[in-house]
Amino acid sequence: MPEDSELFKDFGEKKEEKKKMDKDAVEIKIRFNKIWLERTIWIVVILILLVLVFYNPFGKYKCEKGLSEIKSEPAVAEENESVETEPVVEEEPVVEETPEPETQAEPESELSGKIVLEIGEIKIYENNTKVESISVTIDNQKKIFTPMLYVYWYDKATEDAVKIKPNGGRINYTGAIPTGTVKQWKLDDELENRRLRTDDEDEEIFKVELYDASDPVVALDTKTKSITIP
Repeated sequence: MPEDSELFKDFGEKKEEKKKMDKDAVEIKIRFNKIWLERTIWIVVILILLVLVFYNPFGKYKCEKGLSEIKSEPAVAEENESVETEPVVEEEPVVEETPEPETQAEPESELSGKIVLEIGEIKIYENNTKVESISVTIDNQKKIFTPMLYVYWYDKATEDAVKIKPNGGRINYTGAIPTGTVKQWKLDDELENRRLRTDDEDEEIFKVELYDASDPVVALDTKTKSITIP
């Protein structure tokens, strides 16, 4: 029986210690309002969802990865299609063309600064008594001007008489002759008097004086030509 007494003794001591501890303990009671607890939980859930919506690193990584795969795959497919469908073009041999030598422009002839008159063909009627036409050539290498001619014909016996008045007449050219131009002028209807003056000689002398119509004082050039009257 001594062992049983020890057990009761130990039990009693533990019971007294428990009572003592219960006296020293402070009881704290927390009361929660059910409505406020539910509201608090909903607010926390909403905040978590907002954070996930505006900042989701895992979703961003998956989206970027998916976009890169979407972009790269069609590009590769297009390249493959272009390689398969492009026809093979045969290159033609390149023929080198030899450039033609450049033609150098001929240098413009310099003007002589002179106006030259020449007497050409002189036609006489069949009866040898009248002048049919006189052809002249004017080479203008000086300035633009309008020609005017004094025309004479005579023989040696009548030379002094025709110096006073040109029996062929004073003839004006219609229009101006540009510089560097050669003009041929046939005097036909313009002649005032056609009768020849063969008083003593069979040789007839034709004289033509060239003037500028704006200054009919100083002759630009004078030429003479003799013909034989049969």
